[in-house]
Amino acid sequence: MINPKFLLKRMRGANYQGFIDSAKRISNINHRPWPVNLADCLMCTARYGSGYVDYETFEMYRMNSRDRANVLTISKNNDLVKRLNDQSYKDYFEDKAQFNHTFNDFIKRDWLFLKDHTYEDFVRFISDKDQIIAKPLDLSCGQGIQIYRPAEHDPRKLYDELMKNKAYLVEEVVIQSDEMAALCPSSVNTIRLVTILNGDKASIVAGCVRMSKGDDFVDNFNHGGLASILDTNTGKLATDGYDKWRHTYVTHPSTGTVINGYPIPMWDEVQDLVREAAKVVPQIRYVGWDVAISRDHGPLLIEGNEFPGQDVTQYPKLHLGTYDVMLAAIS
Repeated sequence: MINPKFLLKRMRGANYQGFIDSAKRISNINHRPWPVNLADCLMCTARYGSGYVDYETFEMYRMNSRDRANVLTISKNNDLVKRLNDQSYKDYFEDKAQFNHTFNDFIKRDWLFLKDHTYEDFVRFISDKDQIIAKPLDLSCGQGIQIYRPAEHDPRKLYDELMKNKAYLVEEVVIQSDEMAALCPSSVNTIRLVTILNGDKASIVAGCVRMSKGDDFVDNFNHGGLASILDTNTGKLATDGYDKWRHTYVTHPSTGTVINGYPIPMWDEVQDLVREAAKVVPQIRYVGWDVAISRDHGPLLIEGNEFPGQDVTQYPKLHLGTYDVMLAAIS
């Protein structure tokens, strides 16, 4: 059931030109008059809580009513967050330093929050590291993240640069397993798993794997990366690769690795990791976890998201939604 208040608020602030432009783009695909597509899109907004981005991205114009109802739309996703996550606890996830403190046992790598330490502490931290990764606390989606080789920098200048850029969280770089590197060696290819906590049971309700498309060290889907839906029953990738613009890739453009059917190593351990992590802050019941598989320490957490997105785990047109699985996990 779509929250009427949220829907009314959304319609008041809607980008109606965006609806029209989307309807016209879709007309080039389905050859229906754009006003027909617009009317259908608006009906889906009212009935299923989708916006024009959901309607176009998930190709809801191709779906029957049953499949449309199973799409996790933006309104449904917001409702789940509001219903399951106590917002007074969201800083455990939004604050990257607090996240690392809280989930330190699951991080499995050295890290330092510069605002809590001295320059001398920073020098000791980098003294035995070939590479470090620096993360600004006020950006998301991989923005502003930089990798440094400490041996190539004057320590004082590097420290001052990080402080100036508010890149206060510095971490040891994860060296991923050979199996994950075979997909794309330039990025640490992360597994996004969405969990819902119900009592003491944490269910995995959606998943995908993300990777860089080329030489970028960041795998973020919203910045040009690729993703593939993960079959959480088998631990294998279940679709070709796809990007945000719905281009599909049978093989990875850099490595030639066939994506569909690729097995994720240590799958049982990956599941155990997120199910245990889901119980640490039980007030936040709906989480999107980013997991890497390191060469030396196995599965580990990169971060957790208390507002999981609804796009990356539903993209391919053959994957018709995750909403029924999420409702089953709650009941």
